[in-house]
Amino acid sequence: MKYIFLLSLITLFSFKINETKSNPYLNYSLNISQAESFILKENYSEALRFYKKAFSINIKPIAKNCFTAMQVASIENDIYFFKKALKKGFERGLLPEYLTKDTLILNFITINKLEKHINSQFKISNKKYKKSINYPLLDSINKLSELDNKWKVYYMDSLSNFDLKNKEKYKNKYDSIVKNIVEDKLLPIIEKYGYPSERNVNLEFVSNNSEFNYAFTNNRTKLILIHYYSFPRSNELNERLKKEIFKGNLTSEHFAEIMDFQSKFSDIDEYYNEWHQTEDTNKFEAINKRRLEIGLLPFEEKNLKFKRGQKICKEKRENKNHKQVRLFYWCG
Repeated sequence: MKYIFLLSLITLFSFKINETKSNPYLNYSLNISQAESFILKENYSEALRFYKKAFSINIKPIAKNCFTAMQVASIENDIYFFKKALKKGFERGLLPEYLTKDTLILNFITINKLEKHINSQFKISNKKYKKSINYPLLDSINKLSELDNKWKVYYMDSLSNFDLKNKEKYKNKYDSIVKNIVEDKLLPIIEKYGYPSERNVNLEFVSNNSEFNYAFTNNRTKLILIHYYSFPRSNELNERLKKEIFKGNLTSEHFAEIMDFQSKFSDIDEYYNEWHQTEDTNKFEAINKRRLEIGLLPFEEKNLKFKRGQKICKEKRENKNHKQVRLFYWCG
């Protein structure tokens, strides 16, 4: 039975590889997923091959992918592709100081004496990045995020924990607030500008008080929607959000995470097993089919990332080993 399941996955996966070539954003996502799959196997030459395929597609790449591609190029001693990933990364908002935080990249820069090249490339590429930012959209999303966070902290994180007698009342109050934020304010923005995220807003550097535990992303819209879907909701918005993947505004991973919250807290079974996961094996094939439709590999790959992250956490804690290629998942 397990063999048949794996065979059907392979067949479906092969079909979807060809199908996604018609959409550049899905094609990009799938090539990045395949590169990361080879990183999990520590096969960096094959990982580099898929990063090169992803970066040959004429779209804006994702900043964290540029960073990891530079790490892999450093390991494979590919200075030409390192410079290409560097240029694309700076055009997507990466800063030179981010590179010096990473041992793999810093060693490669030092050995190849790339400091002057990096500084000159940054001056050119950062101007391009700043011109690409939609500042009115950025301001709108920042304000919505601040509004959502303000009332979440007030009702859910504070009052609900101290006044248990009225906990349900506070939950209902925040529910109505986040519902208004999403349905009356966020959705019109998405209709006008597209889903606000890294590609059409800007990049954020997030650090958890650690030189190694950091991320490059823009999670503000995703977090608002995760809070929204932490209450029972219909699937009325699902297709509208899904379309934003094909436009390149919403990443496949973020969409899958949002839908997992809906599946967990609503009477809707559309798990992607990207964040919350169902352990019902009867649903695994359908889940992986959904994932492949948006350019993600089977969810078992996500579980391997988690196990790898646990191992890296231990290595950092016990051996102070910070030379891992970053997949930006857990410690790894």
